[in-house]
Amino acid sequence: MPAPRFFPAKDQQVFVVCDSAAITAGDISGVLAALKSLSGDRSSAMSAEGAVTLVFHGYDDDPRELEAIPEVREWFAKLFAAWPYWSFFASRIDQTVPLVLTLLLPGENVPGEPGMVGWSFDPEELRPLLLEMDIGEDVNERVTHEFLEAVQAFFN
Repeated sequence: MPAPRFFPAKDQQVFVVCDSAAITAGDISGVLAALKSLSGDRSSAMSAEGAVTLVFHGYDDDPRELEAIPEVREWFAKLFAAWPYWSFFASRIDQTVPLVLTLLLPGENVPGEPGMVGWSFDPEELRPLLLEMDIGEDVNERVTHEFLEAVQAFFN
């Protein structure tokens, strides 16, 4: 696979705020409604392609990484089951792609360079997850390729 290319920022980024109160309550309805509005019609979807950035609010004082917080993982798995289109919509220019992967793949934190933490998982789990993200659109091949480039950049 070729080296990841530069993914230009969209004219407008879409920030999806995932609030700790909704996460604790297991409530995906607000975020799901926002995401469904992005994928409700072709025009909206095309303008939001590669523009969605996930922001988790209320965890700044928690020393754990988001992927190590069980309620965050459970909440995001529930959201993913209801709206699995991250390969099309996730921003390729920030940490959204790696965040989606680490929230969905079973694994564990591993220490890295000083001040850094990585996520160790079984690589065999990645392919089935990526297949679940298949959106089946006429732009799917290009989008999938771009998403996989972003995934590859995460591992390098």
